[in-house]
Amino acid sequence: MASAQSARGRFSWRTFLFGIVLLGFLFVAHDRFHDAFERMDLIAYDLQINTITPHPSSGAIAIATIDDRSIAQLGQWPWPRIVLGQLVNALNDYKVKVIGFDAIFSEADKGDVSRSDISQKLAELGLTGNSIRDVLGPSNDEAFAKAMKAQGQTVLGYAFQTHHLKGHVGAATTAGFIDKIRAPGPLTYGIIRRAPGNPHDLIEARAYEPPTALLNDSANSIGFFDIDADVDGEMRTEMTVIHFDGQFCVPLFLAVTDAFAGGAPMMLGLDQDGVSGVAIAGVRIPVDDDGRMLVNFRRGVDPFPYYSISDIINHKIAPEKLAGKIVLVGATAHGLGDRAVTPVNPDMPRVEIHANAIDNMLQGDFLRRPIEAQEISLVATLLIGIAMSLGVAWLSAMSSAMLGVILLVGYYAYAQHRLLHQGLVVGIVFPMFAAFLLYMFLAGYRYITEGREKRYLRNVFEHYLDPDVISAVLDSPEGLKLGGEKRHLAILFADIVSFTKRAEKTEPEDLLALLNTYMTSMIDVILKTGGVVDKLMGDGIMAFWGAPNDLENPSRSALDCALKMLENLHELQKNDPRFADLDIGIGISTGDVVVGNLGGEKRFDYSVIGDTVNFSSRLEGLTRHFKVHLLVSRQTYSEAGAGYIARELGLVKVKGKELFVPIVHVAGRDNDGVDPSFYRHFSDALSMIRAGDVFSAHQELIHLSETRPDDTPVRIYLNKLAADPDHPPTEMVFEFESK
Repeated sequence: MASAQSARGRFSWRTFLFGIVLLGFLFVAHDRFHDAFERMDLIAYDLQINTITPHPSSGAIAIATIDDRSIAQLGQWPWPRIVLGQLVNALNDYKVKVIGFDAIFSEADKGDVSRSDISQKLAELGLTGNSIRDVLGPSNDEAFAKAMKAQGQTVLGYAFQTHHLKGHVGAATTAGFIDKIRAPGPLTYGIIRRAPGNPHDLIEARAYEPPTALLNDSANSIGFFDIDADVDGEMRTEMTVIHFDGQFCVPLFLAVTDAFAGGAPMMLGLDQDGVSGVAIAGVRIPVDDDGRMLVNFRRGVDPFPYYSISDIINHKIAPEKLAGKIVLVGATAHGLGDRAVTPVNPDMPRVEIHANAIDNMLQGDFLRRPIEAQEISLVATLLIGIAMSLGVAWLSAMSSAMLGVILLVGYYAYAQHRLLHQGLVVGIVFPMFAAFLLYMFLAGYRYITEGREKRYLRNVFEHYLDPDVISAVLDSPEGLKLGGEKRHLAILFADIVSFTKRAEKTEPEDLLALLNTYMTSMIDVILKTGGVVDKLMGDGIMAFWGAPNDLENPSRSALDCALKMLENLHELQKNDPRFADLDIGIGISTGDVVVGNLGGEKRFDYSVIGDTVNFSSRLEGLTRHFKVHLLVSRQTYSEAGAGYIARELGLVKVKGKELFVPIVHVAGRDNDGVDPSFYRHFSDALSMIRAGDVFSAHQELIHLSETRPDDTPVRIYLNKLAADPDHPPTEMVFEFESK
């Protein structure tokens, strides 16, 4: 129950409401910049279809290529149409079922134009028509037309001048194009089903360029081969209908499919939104409102086999490779330029686009991008947006980021599943864009607002707690529980000498002002060196280094802090009369302690306990006995490293400790004005005592006492040596039963 209440307490209603408002703006932006999102969706669609396993082609389609090899053998394109007649005859020999020409034959063959001039001159010479025909033979176009009639299932292509949505002004009719259908007309839909009401604007054309009358009469049918590119220049769709001269014209790929199906009935549905449906031989083709069919491109190595036309004419192809198939004739030579950018190939011959569309018809594995798919994308965006807003408002930054990843990966997997198993193309850009943008804005907003709250709390509580401890609590609130851990820390105790006597003769207000000034100066030094102020005990300070944040050398940081505290005190003594006779003692010890939240369930402190803590407190007390400012354990001095002026004072045993511990008096740093020779000679004297040369040690100490008559450690050493001349000590040992 408590955890649930805690979770509810962390929920940010402002963040959630901000997310809902931002989500609304995103929907407005999607409507306002629809074209930009459409472009991104097209790119995403390309990535999607290139990540799924490609569907194999049916094997029923081959391409007769106008390639570089054929051009080298048969001459420059366009070839005389007698060559195309030879091609059709060869394909007929191969028992090809349907031939489709992705080429235009709107003018008479050039050879036939010259033949006409010759015929006219022969007629002027008196030859009859039959005689002229016997001399010249059939024309190229006649040879081509005869071959098509013999084959019976040849479909020719034609082009519209332009096509555009109804109501848009098209270009004026140009030479070669006619604005009325010429009999026999192009293949059109035989069944038109109209829903009540006026249909939506359809794609229509003003003029077309049909094959010559002779070729048109000889073909099984003709279909337009126009293909529209999307807004990014790629070709992904085939148009299934263009309205022209009151008729609904059929494209080349459907005309070829119709011939392959034996002239199956074709149906076109129209409603108020536009094209409602297209069907051939009972197979319904999914199209958008403009009648565009999304092509499910085949991928892999040679999904549609290419055969050079010269090889076909020369019958170099194995018969079984073409028998019973659809053969599309089209240009693949790069010099002819009849190529396009598609999602699976940036340089695909356009004839292969028609081959893909026909193969979709034969296998029925269509891709669909209906209005419902757009609705799925918008609903998904709404749900993901609400979930992201809730997640960022409730969860941590990392957890909400993970939620976002789960939502996006899940939606992408859903979209891929619908594409792979149902052929449904669901937009992924807007939901993912919305989720990413929502997370970035909301996480940033929450970071800013919570950061402002944390800074406020930090500023308030830094007057009561250590800043590092506050940071640890604010960054990881789960750490607010009883318990500790073993850490290697440096512990410092500092205390004002004879503070009780000063308090007795100082007004409380003045004493408090003095303490505040003193504590401000000392605490600033502790914090700047990375220390944690554990306790303020009247005039005493306890601090430690090495937790909660790790330090490279806690002992050195503590030692530097102590020396800086003494420097600050010296500055106070010079600049503030209240501190003229104030003195402090500092003790530092280093070792393993337990650090953490210590206390009771309702009230606890971040503190340390252990023998090292007690010993550092005792060292601070011993500064009064030795009349020095800073005493440290030898472990602290050793771990701190070089750079200090110090002397070891010997072994001490303090109350509560069974063992004798070496202690060191640190007087300053190298090169900061402290004379190192005095402390070096003192250390030499201690070494002499330990070596048994008491006489030399005594002489050295006498010399030091003359140099500094007020140095208490020298006086204590001389007294110890004089106490029992017959049994001089071999070690300086001090034992204290009180602090």
